[in-house]
This record gives sequence, C-alpha cells and structure tokens, in this order.
Amino acid sequence: MARSPLRCLLSRLRPLALSAVLLFGIWPALARTPEAPDWQPTTPAFGRAQKALLDGQINALAAQRPGVTDLYVLGVAGDVDEDVFRNEVLYLRQLSAQRWDAEGRMLSLVNHPDTRAGAQAQPLATYQSIGYALDALGQRLDPKEDVLLVYLSSHGLDDSSFYLHTGPGQEDYLTPGDLTESLNEAGIGNAVIVVSACYSGGFIPALKAPNRMIITAARHDRPSFGCGNTDSATWFGRAFLVEAMNATSDFADAFSRASATVREREKEEGELPSEPQFDAGKRVSSVLGKWRLGLPETAAVPYPYVHVPRAPTGALRTKAPADGRANKKGL
Repeated sequence: MARSPLRCLLSRLRPLALSAVLLFGIWPALARTPEAPDWQPTTPAFGRAQKALLDGQINALAAQRPGVTDLYVLGVAGDVDEDVFRNEVLYLRQLSAQRWDAEGRMLSLVNHPDTRAGAQAQPLATYQSIGYALDALGQRLDPKEDVLLVYLSSHGLDDSSFYLHTGPGQEDYLTPGDLTESLNEAGIGNAVIVVSACYSGGFIPALKAPNRMIITAARHDRPSFGCGNTDSATWFGRAFLVEAMNATSDFADAFSRASATVREREKEEGELPSEPQFDAGKRVSSVLGKWRLGLPETAAVPYPYVHVPRAPTGALRTKAPADGRANKKGL
C-alpha cells in the first residue's frame, strides 16, 4: 500500500542538520550538528506528474514467472549534481537486462537534469517515490521465490543516511531504519541491497536478516571515493558493477573482487581505506544460487559513459563544514 504524504512527512521529522558543502563539484566529509532543530524535507512532493511517470514504469514491469527465480531491480541515483550516480543507475538497467535475465523488471529513480523530460524521463528519487516503488515491487514479485536488488548510489552522511538531492535547496535523507521499514511494509522477501555512499556500512545492522544480502561501499565510519567532477563512475560502482558483475553473476564473488580493486586503488591514490562491507543471510544465498543456475551465458556489457566535466546545478551550500573537514574525492 502506498504511503500517504502526511505519514511520510511525520516519519521524516528528526533532529538532523547538514553541515557540508558542495562547491565546484567537490563533496567534503559530512557531519551532524548537535542540538539542531527538527528538520523537514524540502524535496518536491510526490505529486500527480511524478506518480504518473513512476506508474508508467510500474505498469510496464514484466510479470513474475511461477517456478522461476526472477530478479527485480530498483536503482536510485540520489544527487542531482553528480553524473556518476545517474550513469551507474542507467547502466544497471542495461546490465540487469542483458546479463541477469531481468529485461523489463527494473524501476529507476534518478535525480539528474538530463532525465527530467522527454521520452527517457525518469521519476525523481525522493523518500516518497522510493517507498512507492518498493510497495509496487512488493505486489509484483513472489517474496519467497524471487529476489529484489536495490542499488542506491549517492552521497552519505556520517550517521549513514543516504542523501537525496533533487535541486537547489531540495534535500531529504533515507536512513537505514527508513529503508528497513519500507522493505518490511512492502512485503519484500529476498533482497540484495547495495549502498554506494560514504559511511554506508551503517545500513548493515539495520537491514541484516536471513533473506537479505547487504553490500556497502564503505564501513560506517569511512568515506568512499569517486564522486564529484573526477570520473564517469564512483570507485566502488566501477569496481562492482562495471568490472566484477561483468565477470561473475555471483554477488558475493563480485563483492570480493570489487573490494580488492578498490583497496588497491585507494592504496595507489594514498586514500584512507573505505573498507567495503558485506553480510549475507543463509536463505538469500540459497535463493541466489538457484537464480544463477537459470542464467544464460552472456557477454560483458560495455560501460557507455565517459567523463565529461559538468558544473554543479546550484546547491545552496557554499561554506565549508564547521570542523573544516574536506575530502575532494569522498562521497
């Protein structure tokens, strides 16, 4: 069942303030401000136009096949100012269709100026649209037989919140508890949750369950790298999606490969190790094993994006954090 706007608003009231800066495409480490007033989301309401756009994707979803372990996918690109997040989510659609037998089984929510209008328009990624998408997927898939892959790519706060930014002055956050509640309310059974963001390891304690696999780009107190005006994919996104998942369809194996790649790159660049995290329940591992047995042999899917520097769309934050921390490549 879809969440009402009032319920969503009430659930989002929490003492959280953003003390970060997005200046010339540079995202520093984020910090919480103690004793901040209650914060309210400023992203656009999930109105008629956005609902119609997402309903169009939902209505086009392929049906669940009894007796077949189907993979459904939800991709979320959270920040309007970064090409890398958009690139990864749109690439995920190609990858899932061509390598994972998931053609027509993906929903995508993308905050990016290039996906606002036209035939390729994508719904915005907001707290409400994520909940709505999960509810729809919960009604479509078989919670015992199928698997949902949730891929979240954006910046992260040091309380492990996932940043949602739709335009200048339009911000919201998805906490680990928010996602856990949404998955439970939607009736999602087997799930693989990948969170590519700074401090994302905090999602594991909240989401951990026998029917879930959780993969994060960093541990709960570490940044990850590759956002900003530096590349066409985040370091973890490239290592996991573009490289590892083209070499194997085993998510656990892909995580191991990606972790090694990221660790080596961080060493070469002299960065603090992000230490990607992994947890898998026994049930989901068994279901994923059955799913892999039914996959056809397929070729690797080329990554179509190249790095083209782009100026930020105009975030309102123009001052450095109060503690002066800055990380030019951190998510």
